Order: sequence, then structure tokens, then C-alpha cells
Amino acid sequence: MKAIICALLLISVLPLATAFSIDSYYTHATVMKNGDIQVYEDINFTLEKAYNEGFRSIRKEDFGSLGNIDVQSVKVNGQGVQYAKQMNGDNAEIVWKKTYQGKNEVELTYILKGRAQLYDDFAKVCFEHYGANWPVAADVFKSRMTLPEEARGKDMHFEVYSAKSGNAYIDDLSVVIEMANVPSGNYVGGCYLYDKAALQTSNRVNGSALQILQDERKAYGSKTVVAAEELGSSTLCCLPAGIIALLIALSYLMKDLKQPKYPENILPPDKEEPAAVRVLVTNNLSEADALAAAILDLISRNCIDIVELEKEKSTSAELKKERTILMLKKRPETPKPYDNAIIDMLFSGGRKEVDLDQMAADFDVVKSKEDAEKNEISKGVEAFNSETEKILKAKDLWKYRNSAQSKTAGLGGIAIFGLIASCAAIFITMGFMSKYAAAGNYLEVIGTGLGIILFFPSMIYAAMSYLKPSYPAAMREQFGRWDAFGRAVKASRLKEYPPSSAVIWGEILVYAAALGMADKVKAHMSELDALTSKRLERLEEVRMSSRHFYHSAWALHNLRHYGNRHGPVSSSHGGFSSHSSGGWSSGGGGGFSHGSSGGGGFR
Repeated sequence: MKAIICALLLISVLPLATAFSIDSYYTHATVMKNGDIQVYEDINFTLEKAYNEGFRSIRKEDFGSLGNIDVQSVKVNGQGVQYAKQMNGDNAEIVWKKTYQGKNEVELTYILKGRAQLYDDFAKVCFEHYGANWPVAADVFKSRMTLPEEARGKDMHFEVYSAKSGNAYIDDLSVVIEMANVPSGNYVGGCYLYDKAALQTSNRVNGSALQILQDERKAYGSKTVVAAEELGSSTLCCLPAGIIALLIALSYLMKDLKQPKYPENILPPDKEEPAAVRVLVTNNLSEADALAAAILDLISRNCIDIVELEKEKSTSAELKKERTILMLKKRPETPKPYDNAIIDMLFSGGRKEVDLDQMAADFDVVKSKEDAEKNEISKGVEAFNSETEKILKAKDLWKYRNSAQSKTAGLGGIAIFGLIASCAAIFITMGFMSKYAAAGNYLEVIGTGLGIILFFPSMIYAAMSYLKPSYPAAMREQFGRWDAFGRAVKASRLKEYPPSSAVIWGEILVYAAALGMADKVKAHMSELDALTSKRLERLEEVRMSSRHFYHSAWALHNLRHYGNRHGPVSSSHGGFSSHSSGGWSSGGGGGFSHGSSGGGGFR
């Protein structure tokens, strides 16, 4: 009978002892660089009555001594209240002296000093986010453990210990734990390993924190929450790529060494067709420059003469501009294939004198396809270009006429893609190398670094060599001599080679014009006598006028054939490294299952 009465009394007292509930429990712990933990807790209770006091119990493993707990504030329903800290057995308590029937939002802010430990490999901190001594369940629980900023981008490993499983994930530098309906008697603790350079403390422990964590995972059984990415061997791709790039560069180097390098010479090496020289040296055919060179050649051979006249009605010194007058003296005795085509084009209808600039201006005003078809000039342009094509094909140079543009365009596209890819590859590779170095794998560091050192300089050299002109194997020596001429013209060293006659200079200018370098030649004519200088200035004028003439005439040709001047129209691991890991152990570990536990309540 007495047993029954005691049981009834116990049943009636239990509701009074737990006459509150935990609606939500949120805690945010931040690890400081000195190893302290700054803790903020926001707990929402519902009380069936007002109590004398409420308390938050902290397990002994989380504070060591009462002096290591620094309570900064306690608020109830947003208002600061009287509080105290005290020992109760082995545990410490933060006690607040004000409670209300109904809703109580309790906010605790305190510091636990010297919690983090410095191991041989990592800094380690363990903390109980939710104590097993809460006598009631928590409807909603969420904790956040934020590690120091100095741990960003570095390896981090964590393990959550709880009898009941929930969710855990990394959010930037924080490990977040979430659980619904945390039962009474369930603890939620976590151990966190982060970069040792992010901790400054004298609290040192010999041994490997990671090994301890891995042993506990095996002993208690761990469910993987965040998996560490396997670090492969970057040497397997970087070093072979570097060697391949080096071999490519060496192949270009051997090709360059076979090419004879002649000293610069301002005198043309032989009597070659100007258009062929242009394609051989530059791998680019400019029909306008070819026409200019051909007209200059006729002038230098004394078949055509030039006179400069002031434009009519020019009254301002700034507006004065010499007109280029061409006069036919004779037809060449041994004409080149295109000579008669040029003479017939310029001096059509039996004319002996033409104003080249005026002819170009006349072509520019032709707007309709019908008018273009009536003009004989477009036929002459077509004939000249046809003869140029025959010359280049006969010398096996036709296929090289657009090589420079094709190479530049292709390499430009690759370069843009390669630049983006290289930046990403360097960033990733440097990340690999830092991990290898941290792991002491210096062989991988050396192999990866060597691959990078070989790859980029070799590819740059190969790209520069690839852009050099291509030519038929039989013309290797000829290319070398004309390349020496082109380098001499480009360097503008004419004063080192005094000319003996205007005829020689005219020939030099012919090929300089074909190479598109006549402007450089004109800038260094001061050593010539007045007659020669004036003659070469006129040659330069005819070059510029003939280019204008060609472009206008070619546009007229296109207008005649296509009706337009342009030719045919053609339709996660958060803020940590990817080598971080995390797990959830329901069996214990981390000093939680066999140690004391915190909690709290009201009395």
C-alpha cells in the first residue's frame, strides 16, 4: 500500500519538475584565434509557471575551472536580468533570476577560455552544443560552430557525436548541425580540426589530432557527412604535357637552325617578282601593294614617268597636295606578263598621260553595277590579279598567300581559350602543389613545378615559331636572302649603304613597296642628292596613289560583278579546402559518451 502511495506521489510530482518545454534551441560558437570560444545561445522556453530561477549547466570538460567562464550578458525576453555563475558538483551553472509564465526567450552570451588545443598536425576544439541533462525534449535544435578566418581555404575535419542523427553541413567557415525533436538525455557534441596556423596558444598536445579522429570514427562507426576529395597526382599530367611542349619547341628550333641567317642587306638579292617576294617573306598577298610595286617597277625601268602638280584651285597651304601624273614613255621591250595589262588599264584609249588620283576619285563616284560594267578599269584589275595568281602558282607560292592571316586567326582563338584555361590550370595546380607541400610530398611538388616550367616557355616559343613565314623547301635559301633584305629595310639603315644611282634606289623602293615598307624607305632619303631625293619622293607618291587607285578600281570591279563594292556576300566544401571531411558518430567518442554532460532547467 505504501508503495502504491509513493508511486502516485512520484507521478504527481514529475509534471511539476518538468513543467516547461523547449520550443527552439539555437547556439552559435565562434572559435577565436587565441583558442577561446565565444558562445551565443538563444533558447525559447514555454513555462507553465514562473520559477525562482533558470540555469544553464556546462559540463566540466568545456571550462576546466569557473574562472574560465566569462559571462557577458543574460537576457530574458530581450531585457537584461540579474545572473550569476556558480559550481554545482563538477558542472558550472549560469543562473538567471527572472522567469515568466508562458514564453521565455533566454539569450546567453559567454566565453569559454582556452578551449582549443594545438596538436602536431592540427588545432583541435571539442564542444558540447546540447547537453544530455535537459530534462525535456527540444522541438527544434540548430548549432553553428565557426572557425577562425585564418583557417579559410585549408583542410578541416569534424565529427558530430549524438545518439540521434540529424543533419550536418559546412556553410562557409561554419559547421552547422540541425535536428528536430531532440529527445531528453541526448547530447549533441562536436570535435573540429582546423589549420594549426590559425591558433595561437600554449595549450599544446603531442600527437596527431587527425589520427585520433580517424581512430574514433573506426571505433564508434561514422556516417560520412562531408567526404574529402582524393588528391591525385598532378605530375602525371603536368610533366608529360611539359615534355611534349618541349619536344614541339625543339622541333621548331631544329627547323630554325636549318634556315640560313644572312646579314641584313639593303640591296635586293635578285630579280624576283614583287608579288612573289611579298608572299615569300610575309605569307600575305596584298594586291594593292603588288600593283604599286608593279607601277614603280615600270617607272624604274624608264617606261613610265611621273610628275607632281599642285591640285587646281588650292588656295590654302594646308590644303595643297601634289597630284600624281603618270606619263607613258614607251612600252617595255621585254614586258612582264602583267606590264601590258597595267599600261592598258592606266592609259586606255590611247592616252599618254593620266592623273592617278583623279582616276581613283572617278571610280569612287560610280554607284551602280551597270555603270561599273561599262568601265574598262575593272577588267584591267581582274587581268592584273589573274597574272599575279599565275606567277604565284608557278612558283608554288599561291597556297601561302593567306597563311599569315590564317595562322594569326587560329592562334589568336587558341590563345584566348588557352589564357582562360591556363589561369584556371595554374590556380588548380598551385592548389595541388600547396597540398603536396603540406603533406610533405615534395616529389609531386618538384614534378608538377617542372612540368609548368617546361610547358609555358616551350609553348610560347613554339607559337612564335609557328607564326614565322612558311615556304617551299626549295626556296629556303631564297627566303633567307629576301628576309635579310626585309630586315634591312625595316631597320631603316639606308644611310649605311649610299646609293650610286636613282635606278638602284628605284629598285629598292619597288621591293620595299611590295613588302609594305616603303614608308620606312622614304624617311631616310636625306643622303640622296636633290634630283634623286625628289625622284624617290615622287615614287613614294605614286605608291600611295596607286594603292588608292587599286582599292577604288577593285571596288569598281566588285560593283560590276556583284552589284556592291565588297564582293560576294555570304549568307561544396564551404570556406575550407576540398580535402576536408566530416562525419556523424552515433555511438559516442570525442569525450562525450563517457564524460559528464551539461543541460539546464528551472527550479
